[in-house]
Amino acid sequence: MEGDGAIPRPVPTGRSTKADTGRLFDPQRTTPAVVEILGQPWTGKTRLLHRILDDARKQGWSVAHAAAGPAAGAAPYQLFSDAFDEIFADRAGTVLRNLPSTCRQVLGGVFPALDLTAGPAPAPGPVAPGPMGSALRQAVRGLTESSGLVLALDDVHWADPASLDLLESLVRRPPDARLVIVVAHRDRQSPLRLRGLLASVPGTHRIELGPLPEPELDALLPEGTARPLRRALTGRAGGNPGLLLALAAAPRAYGGTAPDAPGLTPFTRFLEEFRAVTGDGWLVAQSAAVLGDAFTLHELRSLTELPAERLADAVAELLREDIVRPGELADQYRFRNSLLRATAYHSTSERWRLAAHTAATGLVPLPAPCAHGQAGPVPHRTPVADRVRSGLLPRPADHTCAPGDGTLLYAQRVRTGKALVVAGRPSEALDVLDRTASPGTEVPLVLRAEAAEWRARAQRLLGRYALAESLLDAVRPDVAGEPEALALIDLARLAAALERGTPLPGGAPPAARWATDRSDPLARAYAGALLGAQDADAGRTAQATARLDGVAALLDGLDDTALVGRLDPLYWLARSLARLEQDAAAARHFERGLGIAAAHELDHLVPQFATGLAEVRLRLGRVDLAIESGHRAMRAADRIGSDCLLAEAGAGLARAAWIGGDRAAALREAREAARRAEAWREPWADRVRLSLLETTFDTGDQELCRELLSTGTVRRAASFPVVSMVPAVAEVLARLEGERRGSATEAGRWATVAEEAAGRLRLPGATGLALLARAHHHRVTDPLRAAVFASSAVVTLTRAGRPLDVVRAHLAVAAAWAGIDSAVARRQLDEAQVLLRDRGAHGYLDHTDDLATSAPAQSADARLARLSSREREISVLVSDGCTNQQIARALRLSHKTVETHLGRIFKKLDVGSRAQVATSIGRAARFTDARFADRPTPVGASDQLA
Repeated sequence: MEGDGAIPRPVPTGRSTKADTGRLFDPQRTTPAVVEILGQPWTGKTRLLHRILDDARKQGWSVAHAAAGPAAGAAPYQLFSDAFDEIFADRAGTVLRNLPSTCRQVLGGVFPALDLTAGPAPAPGPVAPGPMGSALRQAVRGLTESSGLVLALDDVHWADPASLDLLESLVRRPPDARLVIVVAHRDRQSPLRLRGLLASVPGTHRIELGPLPEPELDALLPEGTARPLRRALTGRAGGNPGLLLALAAAPRAYGGTAPDAPGLTPFTRFLEEFRAVTGDGWLVAQSAAVLGDAFTLHELRSLTELPAERLADAVAELLREDIVRPGELADQYRFRNSLLRATAYHSTSERWRLAAHTAATGLVPLPAPCAHGQAGPVPHRTPVADRVRSGLLPRPADHTCAPGDGTLLYAQRVRTGKALVVAGRPSEALDVLDRTASPGTEVPLVLRAEAAEWRARAQRLLGRYALAESLLDAVRPDVAGEPEALALIDLARLAAALERGTPLPGGAPPAARWATDRSDPLARAYAGALLGAQDADAGRTAQATARLDGVAALLDGLDDTALVGRLDPLYWLARSLARLEQDAAAARHFERGLGIAAAHELDHLVPQFATGLAEVRLRLGRVDLAIESGHRAMRAADRIGSDCLLAEAGAGLARAAWIGGDRAAALREAREAARRAEAWREPWADRVRLSLLETTFDTGDQELCRELLSTGTVRRAASFPVVSMVPAVAEVLARLEGERRGSATEAGRWATVAEEAAGRLRLPGATGLALLARAHHHRVTDPLRAAVFASSAVVTLTRAGRPLDVVRAHLAVAAAWAGIDSAVARRQLDEAQVLLRDRGAHGYLDHTDDLATSAPAQSADARLARLSSREREISVLVSDGCTNQQIARALRLSHKTVETHLGRIFKKLDVGSRAQVATSIGRAARFTDARFADRPTPVGASDQLA
């Protein structure tokens, strides 16, 4: 039985089958029919076939049913022999009564129930398809005398050649009987002959099982499945119901819900897919699983050491069985899905896997970035990637590793785990590195620290920072007696805390400071860059700048070859310079690190470098380049399979896409980033949500905006520990409160938060964002004051070299002046348009054009001229904050008359509140001072006006 039948699940509902199978079993039917069920593996073909057979039995039809197995182990006509075995045994008399003797001899050699000879039957000899087809047609007529017959053949893509010949004979020249032939097969694995046969027969009922709609797919999951996991599973399943439930039943390490279990046990259900694979094919599948998601023939040849012809046959076999498929590049292949790869991978022993991983590191450049230690001497002519990689490969002694030598096996696990992390395969690395959690007493402390460091690094790549920190904290007391081992652990703890966005308890650990005095310049640079990053995040700008200047000078003095495998210092330097608003320098270091990482396939570092580069390029106003870097980060993060890296890269790409004018892409990337961060309560997930808020607000995605706010992100942002990011976060929240909710109190609170952080940082960009946050606070209640703050932000952000933030400040000035003097607002919009030209910021440019088009055509002077003298007097008193009763006493009018005048003022000025009257008229100094200098002061209002 094929895989989709072996996985228990509900019958899919609502799927169009393109054929009404119920009409096939009409009691009045007298002509034969053919039904073809085809589709990808695990889409429910077997389940649908059994449902058809149940319908047939309810209508009184007889059933002959069988599934094919791999042709290599099948006898001729095996599929038909299995199908008719039971029904021929039950009704042999009826069948034989109507069969000529020649037909009995032909059928007796294949169907034991029809063999009347005494004694054991001899092995059947080859029978020509013509006589066999004619004889079987005669037998079928006998079976259909009293009732119709359904011949159901499953997994026909595996049928033996003789069975295919017989099927063709029956389909092309069916017997004159009530016969329905149902053929289920996988279209990608079926021979062309079978597909051509079924396509050429007139009147065939074709049922193609395509992807299920997402709502129906989601309904197959258990009710208790969390929403984020539902989205992840349905997304990976691609509409395939069997694959969905297989993924859900897989261990958590593979994105499923089942508890992680060692070895092959969780994957035994998928061994069925490999039953047609020969020994060479199985070896190639296992070797390919070690190589990773994508592999080439060259890599397989080096790892399996099979002759070229046998390797080609084995790969062709895996392609034919749809276990692997062609990749995106020439000579590249991939497994059909991750579960098949995991099955092949875990079918091997640990020692075989370690040896295979070790051999694989010689096929692709997998250098190992380390904070300490140097690779052994290598001849100068050796390529740099090989020179660094030599630190990963086993020492000669490793090849004689005895089963009881735990230290050497431990060291091999560490090196293999490091290689997998560097290759961007953290989940697989943890399969190896988790076996280093309980070292023997003979394992050196430095090696134990190295194992813990790389276990934590793998967890960090997957976004599990709290777990990474706990792993390091657990091993720290054990290695405290060895300074180098302690430095490895403390530097890893500091890196994890910085990436997570939480301060390390007790500040910088002494062991990290100890590392700054090492003789190895890259070890000093790594420790210095981490300590500088800690100072920058905490708002110690001067201290961070001084420390990072030294790190930059050290790294700039080294050529790229010296940095291969030691790129961490460069990343932390670039990241910290970006936090210190040195964006041009940060971009230069990010570009250098990204180039080295890409050239030497350091896949685990590419997403971080590309995401950081996209961020600083966007701040510098290089929108097209930022989008390019964002896409590169997404591709690299997708290869790693990390929600954390994908969400952070996606949030940045969504912002860049909106600014670049691609609103659809911005909406799509923002929603996907939010989905990936949905289930996480790590600080990085809050960073993603906060960065998405402005994009969702600008794109008008109010539903997502509400979802982001409902997670408590804003509440947690009030105690955001990374001071260098607070002004940007608070400015966004002040704008959100000021515009979306109209809450001046909350907007003012966030403006205060931004001002306090900017006061600690003393950086022009942070100060400019704090000014802009205060402008958002005053926008509705005091537009002129908002315009003053926004204008100051224009000057400060210009000095900081942030053109797109300057544009936002110009827009804030224009919004403040829009209700006072449209001419001033238009000038601000013109300034913004000039800044946006030739930057690729088409989204901002279109938004600015829309604001300019919709700006009020009348200035405040023109609107004021429409009011009568009495209405102008009342409007000015309203702007001074007077109540209707105070205005009535001051102008000696009745309360009712004041209300009537206010109604006319609202209508002429096209406003709906007293605050808008003040915004439009009262705060313009030339109106209040020049035209109403002698206006009366309301009784009882002198204290308020003072």
